[in-house]
Amino acid sequence: MSENGVALCLNSSFLGYYAHAGFLEAFTGLHGRPARIAGASAGGFVAGLYAAGLAPADIVAFALSTELRNAFFEWNAGARGFRTLLNRKGNFGVLGGKKVLSLMHRTVGARRIEECDPPLSLAVTNLTAARSEVITSGPLAEFIVATCAFPILFTARDIEGQLYWDGGIANSMPFGHWADDPAIDTIVVHAVTHRGESDARAGGRSLNVFDAVNLSHQLICDELVRAQIERVERAGKRLVFLRTNTPKPRIGRPKTWPELVEIGRRSARGQAESLAAVIA
Repeated sequence: MSENGVALCLNSSFLGYYAHAGFLEAFTGLHGRPARIAGASAGGFVAGLYAAGLAPADIVAFALSTELRNAFFEWNAGARGFRTLLNRKGNFGVLGGKKVLSLMHRTVGARRIEECDPPLSLAVTNLTAARSEVITSGPLAEFIVATCAFPILFTARDIEGQLYWDGGIANSMPFGHWADDPAIDTIVVHAVTHRGESDARAGGRSLNVFDAVNLSHQLICDELVRAQIERVERAGKRLVFLRTNTPKPRIGRPKTWPELVEIGRRSARGQAESLAAVIA
């Protein structure tokens, strides 16, 4: 286990797996293993695989693999999607996620979150308890899928009698819980953003309904991030935000995904000197 006092948080971002994986590969090569790691949605996917023991280079290969891509194709997606559009009870999304969960079980085994090294935290949305949660124990494969269960696209995951949805719904950057961790003195947050999101925030252009919904979600998450910043600053922790801005990933264009990985790598390397001065 790393003893460098650095905790790393990877944010929720649409198909941000690639940039996060590239960033993590370069970050660990430059600064070593973080003492703690956390993530939400795409960031939780990468953080969970790393905490399970996968090398960053292997996470990159897994994210780009045909095996992972094929796990998102389900023969009954059309029927499930139709029932979801009809607002039938118990139908939360187009994809059931069984193939993805099976792949995650084959990848991380029966490992539990509390067995991970470095210690792992995953943001999820607990629909049963009606609250956002940061999970630090429980079945790892199930919670990796849960934190990535994008609303409407994926059904909610039933884990030990509780229904969970995407962690990025409310908590896109789960780092505030480290305020009370005496082993942590520096928190590094890697935020992957897309140029479309940046443009929506900048204003000066007309928005369509999807832009408006996306921007509204960002603003809601901003409030929790602001509260977390205040909490860790009161605790005397150093907080560093590193941002990686990428083109918007395209689901149907896998040939563009390796470039997103490389953008993540370049981001970590480009900010290495300033970060080293903080965490030295």
